[in-house]
Amino acid sequence: MKIRDKLDSHFLRKGDEERAAALSDLRRRLDRLVNSKKARVSGEGYAAEGKPIEELLEGQFVHTPFGEIFVARETYGSGYRHGGTLLGDLLGVPHYPAHLITKDARLKGIDFSRTLFLDTETTGLAGGTGTYAFMVGVGSFQGEGFTVQQLFMRNHSEEKAILSLLEGLLDHHDFLVTFNGKNFDIPLLETRFILSRLESPLADKPNYDLLFPSRRIWKRAYHNCRLTTLEAQLLDIDRGDDIPSEWIPYLYFDFVRTGDARKISRVFHHNRMDILSMVILVHRIHLTYHDPSAANPRRGVEQLVLGKLFMEHGLFEKATACLEEALKRCDEPFWWEAMRFLSLAYKRRGEWKRSAALWEDMVSWDGRRSSFPYVELAKYYEHKVKDYSRALEMVRKAFEIGDCLGLSERKALLHRQGRVMKKEKRAQRRSS
Repeated sequence: MKIRDKLDSHFLRKGDEERAAALSDLRRRLDRLVNSKKARVSGEGYAAEGKPIEELLEGQFVHTPFGEIFVARETYGSGYRHGGTLLGDLLGVPHYPAHLITKDARLKGIDFSRTLFLDTETTGLAGGTGTYAFMVGVGSFQGEGFTVQQLFMRNHSEEKAILSLLEGLLDHHDFLVTFNGKNFDIPLLETRFILSRLESPLADKPNYDLLFPSRRIWKRAYHNCRLTTLEAQLLDIDRGDDIPSEWIPYLYFDFVRTGDARKISRVFHHNRMDILSMVILVHRIHLTYHDPSAANPRRGVEQLVLGKLFMEHGLFEKATACLEEALKRCDEPFWWEAMRFLSLAYKRRGEWKRSAALWEDMVSWDGRRSSFPYVELAKYYEHKVKDYSRALEMVRKAFEIGDCLGLSERKALLHRQGRVMKKEKRAQRRSS
């Protein structure tokens, strides 16, 4: 007996009008469920006003050993401008900043003509074994242009197909570029490879994750370092009527339920924008590191951060130029920090008088309780000027900082004080 007939006999035996009405409603819901299931299995039965994905986007169905998937494809000429930058400009910037900023030696030989830019769209933003990557967007320089391919999974049965096609694309490229890929996209894809019983090609692929260098350079310049924030405030990119990321899982579930691709087509646009913006962001990162003046940093704090970064890498000439500019352009809360690092840059270059002038300015600030300028002046007067009484005065003033001094600082000051006092006595004996 069919389920519909069983329901009829059950409710009619009761002779209850309310239950008969409930039966009618239940039968309508059952019909919708059955029809929806048939549509998903057969790929037919779209809503009359709905559209399948292949009618809305340029692309084709690609066959794999595990079935076929839809791949949208769009090529942009090297002269295509995204925001304020041409895509092809990336191929002209130096590659060396990648491994210096990330401290990843595997990126020393990065070549953007052999690099795959990757971004996923998923059924959830938290990750985990229940989260699928229903779209994997990849972009690469091919010939005279930049091509974006978007591998799309119409339902969960196509997962192995999408992963096998991605594996082939990864095999043809030596490097990956992602944005927060190390924390999200790559672990998610590796999980999907494992659960699909396929070998993951991702573990050994050098991944240039742009979130890390973006935070190093711009964390203090903007309220956050999300890609959309950097687009709007740094890269002159306007997404227009783009969809929020948090909508994307719901749009995909709606597509799986109805087969209507009109809403999900907006996700393809969102994904393409992510990939194109990564290209422009890499260009800005490398240009900023290679030639800060050419990158035209918009805020003084950017120059401050760059100066500190160059100090860390031993590039004191570039550090000095950035920190001098930072001191001119920074807001007042950053002046002390800019003066501190600029004085150290002068010191590393042997420009002691310029360093000392900054330290003298710093000790004259009211309310700034730090032993740094006093200790540096003590070193200067002891080792360079040989004015031991002045050096001892700086040590005494450093001690007056009081509770702000740590135990190790106190020990170092006591040691310096004892050494300078001995030098002063020797100098007095020689002069007498």
